[in-house]
Amino acid sequence: MDKLYFDNNATTRIDDEVLDAMMPYLKEQYGNPSSIYSFGANNKEQIKKARKNVAKLLNAEEDEIIFTSGASESNTTAIMNAVRNNPNKKHIITTKVEHASIMEAMKYLEEKENYKVTYLSVDVSGRINIEELKQSITADTCLIAVMMANNEIGNIYPIKEIGKIAKENNILFHTDAVQAIGKIKIDVKDLQVDTLSFSGHKIHAPKGIGVLYIKKDTPFIPLIFGHQEKNRRGGTENVPYIIGLGKACELILNDEYQKSEKIRYLRDKLEEEIKQNIDDIIIYGDIENRVPNTISVGFKGVDAIQLMLMLEGQTIYVSTGSACNSEIAEPSYVLTACNADVNNYSPIRISLNKNNTEEEIELFVRTLKNIIKNMRRK
Repeated sequence: MDKLYFDNNATTRIDDEVLDAMMPYLKEQYGNPSSIYSFGANNKEQIKKARKNVAKLLNAEEDEIIFTSGASESNTTAIMNAVRNNPNKKHIITTKVEHASIMEAMKYLEEKENYKVTYLSVDVSGRINIEELKQSITADTCLIAVMMANNEIGNIYPIKEIGKIAKENNILFHTDAVQAIGKIKIDVKDLQVDTLSFSGHKIHAPKGIGVLYIKKDTPFIPLIFGHQEKNRRGGTENVPYIIGLGKACELILNDEYQKSEKIRYLRDKLEEEIKQNIDDIIIYGDIENRVPNTISVGFKGVDAIQLMLMLEGQTIYVSTGSACNSEIAEPSYVLTACNADVNNYSPIRISLNKNNTEEEIELFVRTLKNIIKNMRRK
């Protein structure tokens, strides 16, 4: 094993079948799908097939799927669509633990557009309080935005319950499903979401491709204007990446989530091995309600950044939190919101994928134990 990669919440390796599906459209079949001639028009049919796979994975209609450059664009589009379609309402409800793309959009709306944003608090396990959500709703609320699963601690949030509340109050509801897609089943009809986002590179498709689901008959104003995607997202379609994303969704559908159960087994084994071999640790997040691949763990008296770098020296790759905030030398805002003792129990995030093995888990724990033992001696 040349490396042990445990940072799959940041990005995943492209699946071989996904890459094989993409290659012809990168080299030979490169025509513009908007062209009249068959060399380009045939690619439009491949986009339709990809859209069908995405829709099936979400239990959505095909015309409810918009291809984007990634989840950050999808999140921004959903948020700006909600505020632009409700110009007389200036209140949004979200949480303190959303992805940076949501948080930055909220910051912009507060500072530049005079919006009031309610950030729902979380408890020590990162769970939100539904009663706080209900009490935060006003006649001025135009949007509720709550992620489906947290990228740092793995918590799964009660999206179905929130969707029901949003509908009862006639409020648009958006969920960022980036860390949930492919790990838990998602049924947009059952969840009652108006918009949903996810990104290809979290499910073994390439970076630079994402999805925005928008429920039929939801008012919509594009973020990027143009005739593509039925006038909902301009720009020449990224054919090979769309095909890659469609193939990745097909693989999840064919797998029927069995690999998620394998990943859950490995995650639980890893967590138990860490507990048995290393003293003075904290497991962060909602232990009973997490996506199956994620562990956020703090080790007493051990600096997480130093630990991460020492693991890298052994070609083992983890993270200290969200990759989107890796250049900011500040405590995780997610764990800060949880009132976590990050000064004494500095956290690393371990996130597995379908290709990890028990052998890798055992080697990782042995290496981790030795490194922490040496670090605590100093």
